[in-house]
Amino acid sequence: MTDILCPYCMNKITPGGIKYGCPNCGTEAHPSMIERARHMAPVCRQPGCDRRLATDRKCPKCGANLPSDILDYSKYLRFSILGISGAGKSNFLTTMLHEMRSSGLPWVLTPMDPDTQTVFRGNEKLIYEDAEPVPATPPGTPPQPQQWKIQDTKKMTNRIIPSYSLTIFDGAGEDQQNIDPKISKYIAGSRTLVILIDPLALPGVRRLVKPDVLSWSSSRASTHEAAADLVNGLASYIRTSANIKTGKLIDKDVAVVFTKMDAVFDSFGTATVTQPGPHVMRQAFMEADADAVDLEIRDWLMRQGEQSFLNAITVNFGPDRVRYFGVSSFGQPPTGPNRLGRVLPHRVLDPLMWVLAKEGIIPAKS
Repeated sequence: MTDILCPYCMNKITPGGIKYGCPNCGTEAHPSMIERARHMAPVCRQPGCDRRLATDRKCPKCGANLPSDILDYSKYLRFSILGISGAGKSNFLTTMLHEMRSSGLPWVLTPMDPDTQTVFRGNEKLIYEDAEPVPATPPGTPPQPQQWKIQDTKKMTNRIIPSYSLTIFDGAGEDQQNIDPKISKYIAGSRTLVILIDPLALPGVRRLVKPDVLSWSSSRASTHEAAADLVNGLASYIRTSANIKTGKLIDKDVAVVFTKMDAVFDSFGTATVTQPGPHVMRQAFMEADADAVDLEIRDWLMRQGEQSFLNAITVNFGPDRVRYFGVSSFGQPPTGPNRLGRVLPHRVLDPLMWVLAKEGIIPAKS
């Protein structure tokens, strides 16, 4: 079992350290030795509560309310999504979660707290009902982790259903000079980093895109080294957050995810990255397909004169723990400013399937 960390302050949580509160009177209740040994909620002994169970669980460090089942999972998956403003983090995250819930995979995905449910439902309505992209998160917005429960119905028995906690941190990245200490803990505590890159921010790529699509994009690039500057800025941000010195590789698995790939599909021809991914249908991470996509994107970047971008990724993250993905949250360019056509996400589950395979939750097949 991986470490259990508070999703708000990222401090380690032990069963004996959790604080319990009565939902009726708010008084802290202290478990008996038997209750503590069995990880049971204690009863409230205040007058008028009639020994009601003190089911509210709080972090002993920051006092934040915790999901009632925080200690009950087989694995605890944590990853941070990083990217410059305009990369489409909220759109990618929303369509990824929507596809996971509706793609026919044998998993039940459920919000673990009311805030996660509220944010997801609001963003889902914007994209799938109102045909509008999710507005970019304003810089300086306090980070709030999304907490999800994954239950595997394919592996369930008459008594047990494998359950996993998935915490997703929006690590921002817009303001790389002023590191939010909360985000620093999120990045340091994440097992995987997902770095979103809008290809329209790369100067070598922008010449491939129709002027009207460029005019609707919020991404900007002004110099040839903008791509490398973007990566080095994010890497510096991560190093500062996780206290990693210059000269040492960032020791985390990294998914470099190119968003808005629909805008540049023409330059790939019939390459693998333009085809639907096989991972969902096979209910496994198909390594041959992912290897082909990784190589195609690297070669494409070189053809567009973006060797400096590739070098910046390698010098910060190394050659062995990085995998490139190409996705499209909407499947096609917008029909106008802040207007979407039919939403047909393309390969948005590929990075998550990689994470699940690395954790042994789904198989990886060649």
